[in-house]
Amino acid sequence: MMQNFTIPSIYCPFPSAISPHAESIHRHTLDWVRQFDLVTNDKAFKRLRASKFGWLAARAYPNAPQDRLEIISDWNTWLFIIDDQCDEWGLGKNPEQLAALHARCLEILSGRNPGSEEAALVYALHDIHARISAIMPLSWRTRFVQSAAEYFESTVWEARNRSQSLWPDASTYILMRPYTGGLYTDIDLIDLTEGITLPLAVRKHPRIMELAVMTNNVVCWSNDIISLQKEFNHQDMHNLALIFHHHQAIDLQEAIDQVARLIENEVRQFIALEKSLPSFGADLDRDVKRFIAVMRAWMRGNLDWSFESGRYLPAKETETLLT
Repeated sequence: MMQNFTIPSIYCPFPSAISPHAESIHRHTLDWVRQFDLVTNDKAFKRLRASKFGWLAARAYPNAPQDRLEIISDWNTWLFIIDDQCDEWGLGKNPEQLAALHARCLEILSGRNPGSEEAALVYALHDIHARISAIMPLSWRTRFVQSAAEYFESTVWEARNRSQSLWPDASTYILMRPYTGGLYTDIDLIDLTEGITLPLAVRKHPRIMELAVMTNNVVCWSNDIISLQKEFNHQDMHNLALIFHHHQAIDLQEAIDQVARLIENEVRQFIALEKSLPSFGADLDRDVKRFIAVMRAWMRGNLDWSFESGRYLPAKETETLLT
């Protein structure tokens, strides 16, 4: 058993918001999971239902149309399920097998059709790809596939570390964490929910890219605090607090508090950087504002969802931990 620790207040002054479609999205994704037999064990399905992944999508994209929220909820649920199955099947410690599964998933996301005998994850991913392809242009889909490929590669990196019992150093982990969290795919999906297309000169502007990195850091480091018990139970070294605890030989609570301070610093820098953005012209400025609003919603919504979801914490934990 791990020593007792306290989750500190996580600084995130953005207002909470949630889509009015939250419960409908939640029910849709549960039906979708059943349709593709992604979870066949009753106990696992009850845990999935308690996790309320549809509510995460509803909080992260509070103004999105319902049909597009359904796609995002299904995609994120697919990511969570493949993560869980890596633990259950042992793929999380077998980089070669995991890489082979991911290679097939990339083929599906690139337009290949599944064969007659494929894993349920492959059929479900093909469904997501078909629904996205009906909406988004090839140029955007190419970017999304690249983000997915980087996520897949990063999880193989994690699997290789686990197979060798290799603790990453803090700087390497911080570099890789935005990719292992899969959040760059969700940032790409802002275009889908908001109906916007930021040109390359705007997407790749250094300050816009910095805001995306900061959003990733806040969401992923917050998850590292909130999911600490889960990672400890699975003897997983991919957690910033556990890495600080291991490499710096400091008390676990001190390591957790150190991560919380880093989160606060990122949020404050995000707020300051947003205020210093240049103008890209009236029309693009409106789209940039909507793009950044979703990143703020992701930071706040992830926290709100984490404390109402049954995935990480017991029900007695409440949103009073948030500030």
